[in-house]
Amino acid sequence: MEEAGDPSKGLDSISSLPDEILHIILSSLPTKFAIRTSILSKRWRHVWPDTPSLSFDWRTCIHKPKADSINKTLDRYTARKMISFRLCASMKDYMPHIDRWIEFAMSRDVENMSLNLDNGGDDKYHVPDFFYTNNSVKQLSVDLGYYGLRIPSSSVSWTSLKKLSLRNCKLSRECIDKILSGCPILESLKLYFCNELRVLDVRKSQSLRTLEIDRSYWAPSPTQIVAPQIHCLRLSNSQLPCTFVDVSSLTEASLHICFSSTKKLTADFLLDMFLKMLDKLQNVDKLTFGASFLKVCFRAFQGRPVAESLYY
Repeated sequence: MEEAGDPSKGLDSISSLPDEILHIILSSLPTKFAIRTSILSKRWRHVWPDTPSLSFDWRTCIHKPKADSINKTLDRYTARKMISFRLCASMKDYMPHIDRWIEFAMSRDVENMSLNLDNGGDDKYHVPDFFYTNNSVKQLSVDLGYYGLRIPSSSVSWTSLKKLSLRNCKLSRECIDKILSGCPILESLKLYFCNELRVLDVRKSQSLRTLEIDRSYWAPSPTQIVAPQIHCLRLSNSQLPCTFVDVSSLTEASLHICFSSTKKLTADFLLDMFLKMLDKLQNVDKLTFGASFLKVCFRAFQGRPVAESLYY
């Protein structure tokens, strides 16, 4: 292979690669860095605008880009089909533009979309209604900074969605029902810091196989999980006491449960909860417990008080 920048060849080794390969390389970079390749040569000026992935993340910027700069980037974008679109933005700085940027990605039939919207203490923003109707997105990750998902009166229609991740979202049971009803081939649902639900019933989705709940805060009463069709359940860093109403198809379960040091739980309460959970997991082939779960369970079986050292 010739050395990069060999003047006798006119092109360096990377520049001589086909556009399809260059697109893959640029897709792995934040868009601001992909754009900077335009200074390399005339050919590079026409490469990044056709890259099938865009990533705007204000957290990686020392100086936050102005909205006009992002708008100009989208105006220069030429790819008709977008594989992935990632937007991490502060609503304080970009609220008037967010809807347009989401609509732009959806107009390019984006397949993988990630939205991380920091509300900055302002809860006035609502995801636009058109967001809930799409037939191209296969993977969707939404972090709303505790905004509520305001589901439109019409039904949700994400007909191609297979993986859905919701973080910091205020969810109602009706909201979950509408989402699941509108995702006919959904296989994986992940909920991070979504703490409003007291009953998590996913029976609306017959295709769902994996359910993950991560780091939910303490709730005054157990969260009921009704998921007879799922095969894999993961509770990660969860502070929620849980009741498994129906998880009869489970073959794999991972329980990493911790408890807040401000909550004084009796051994009887813990033992009763753990035994009920284990009773519902008799058909599981692969069962994983976190260290805190095992320690608390061991002390509960012994009838000993749960030491504060077990809480984290």
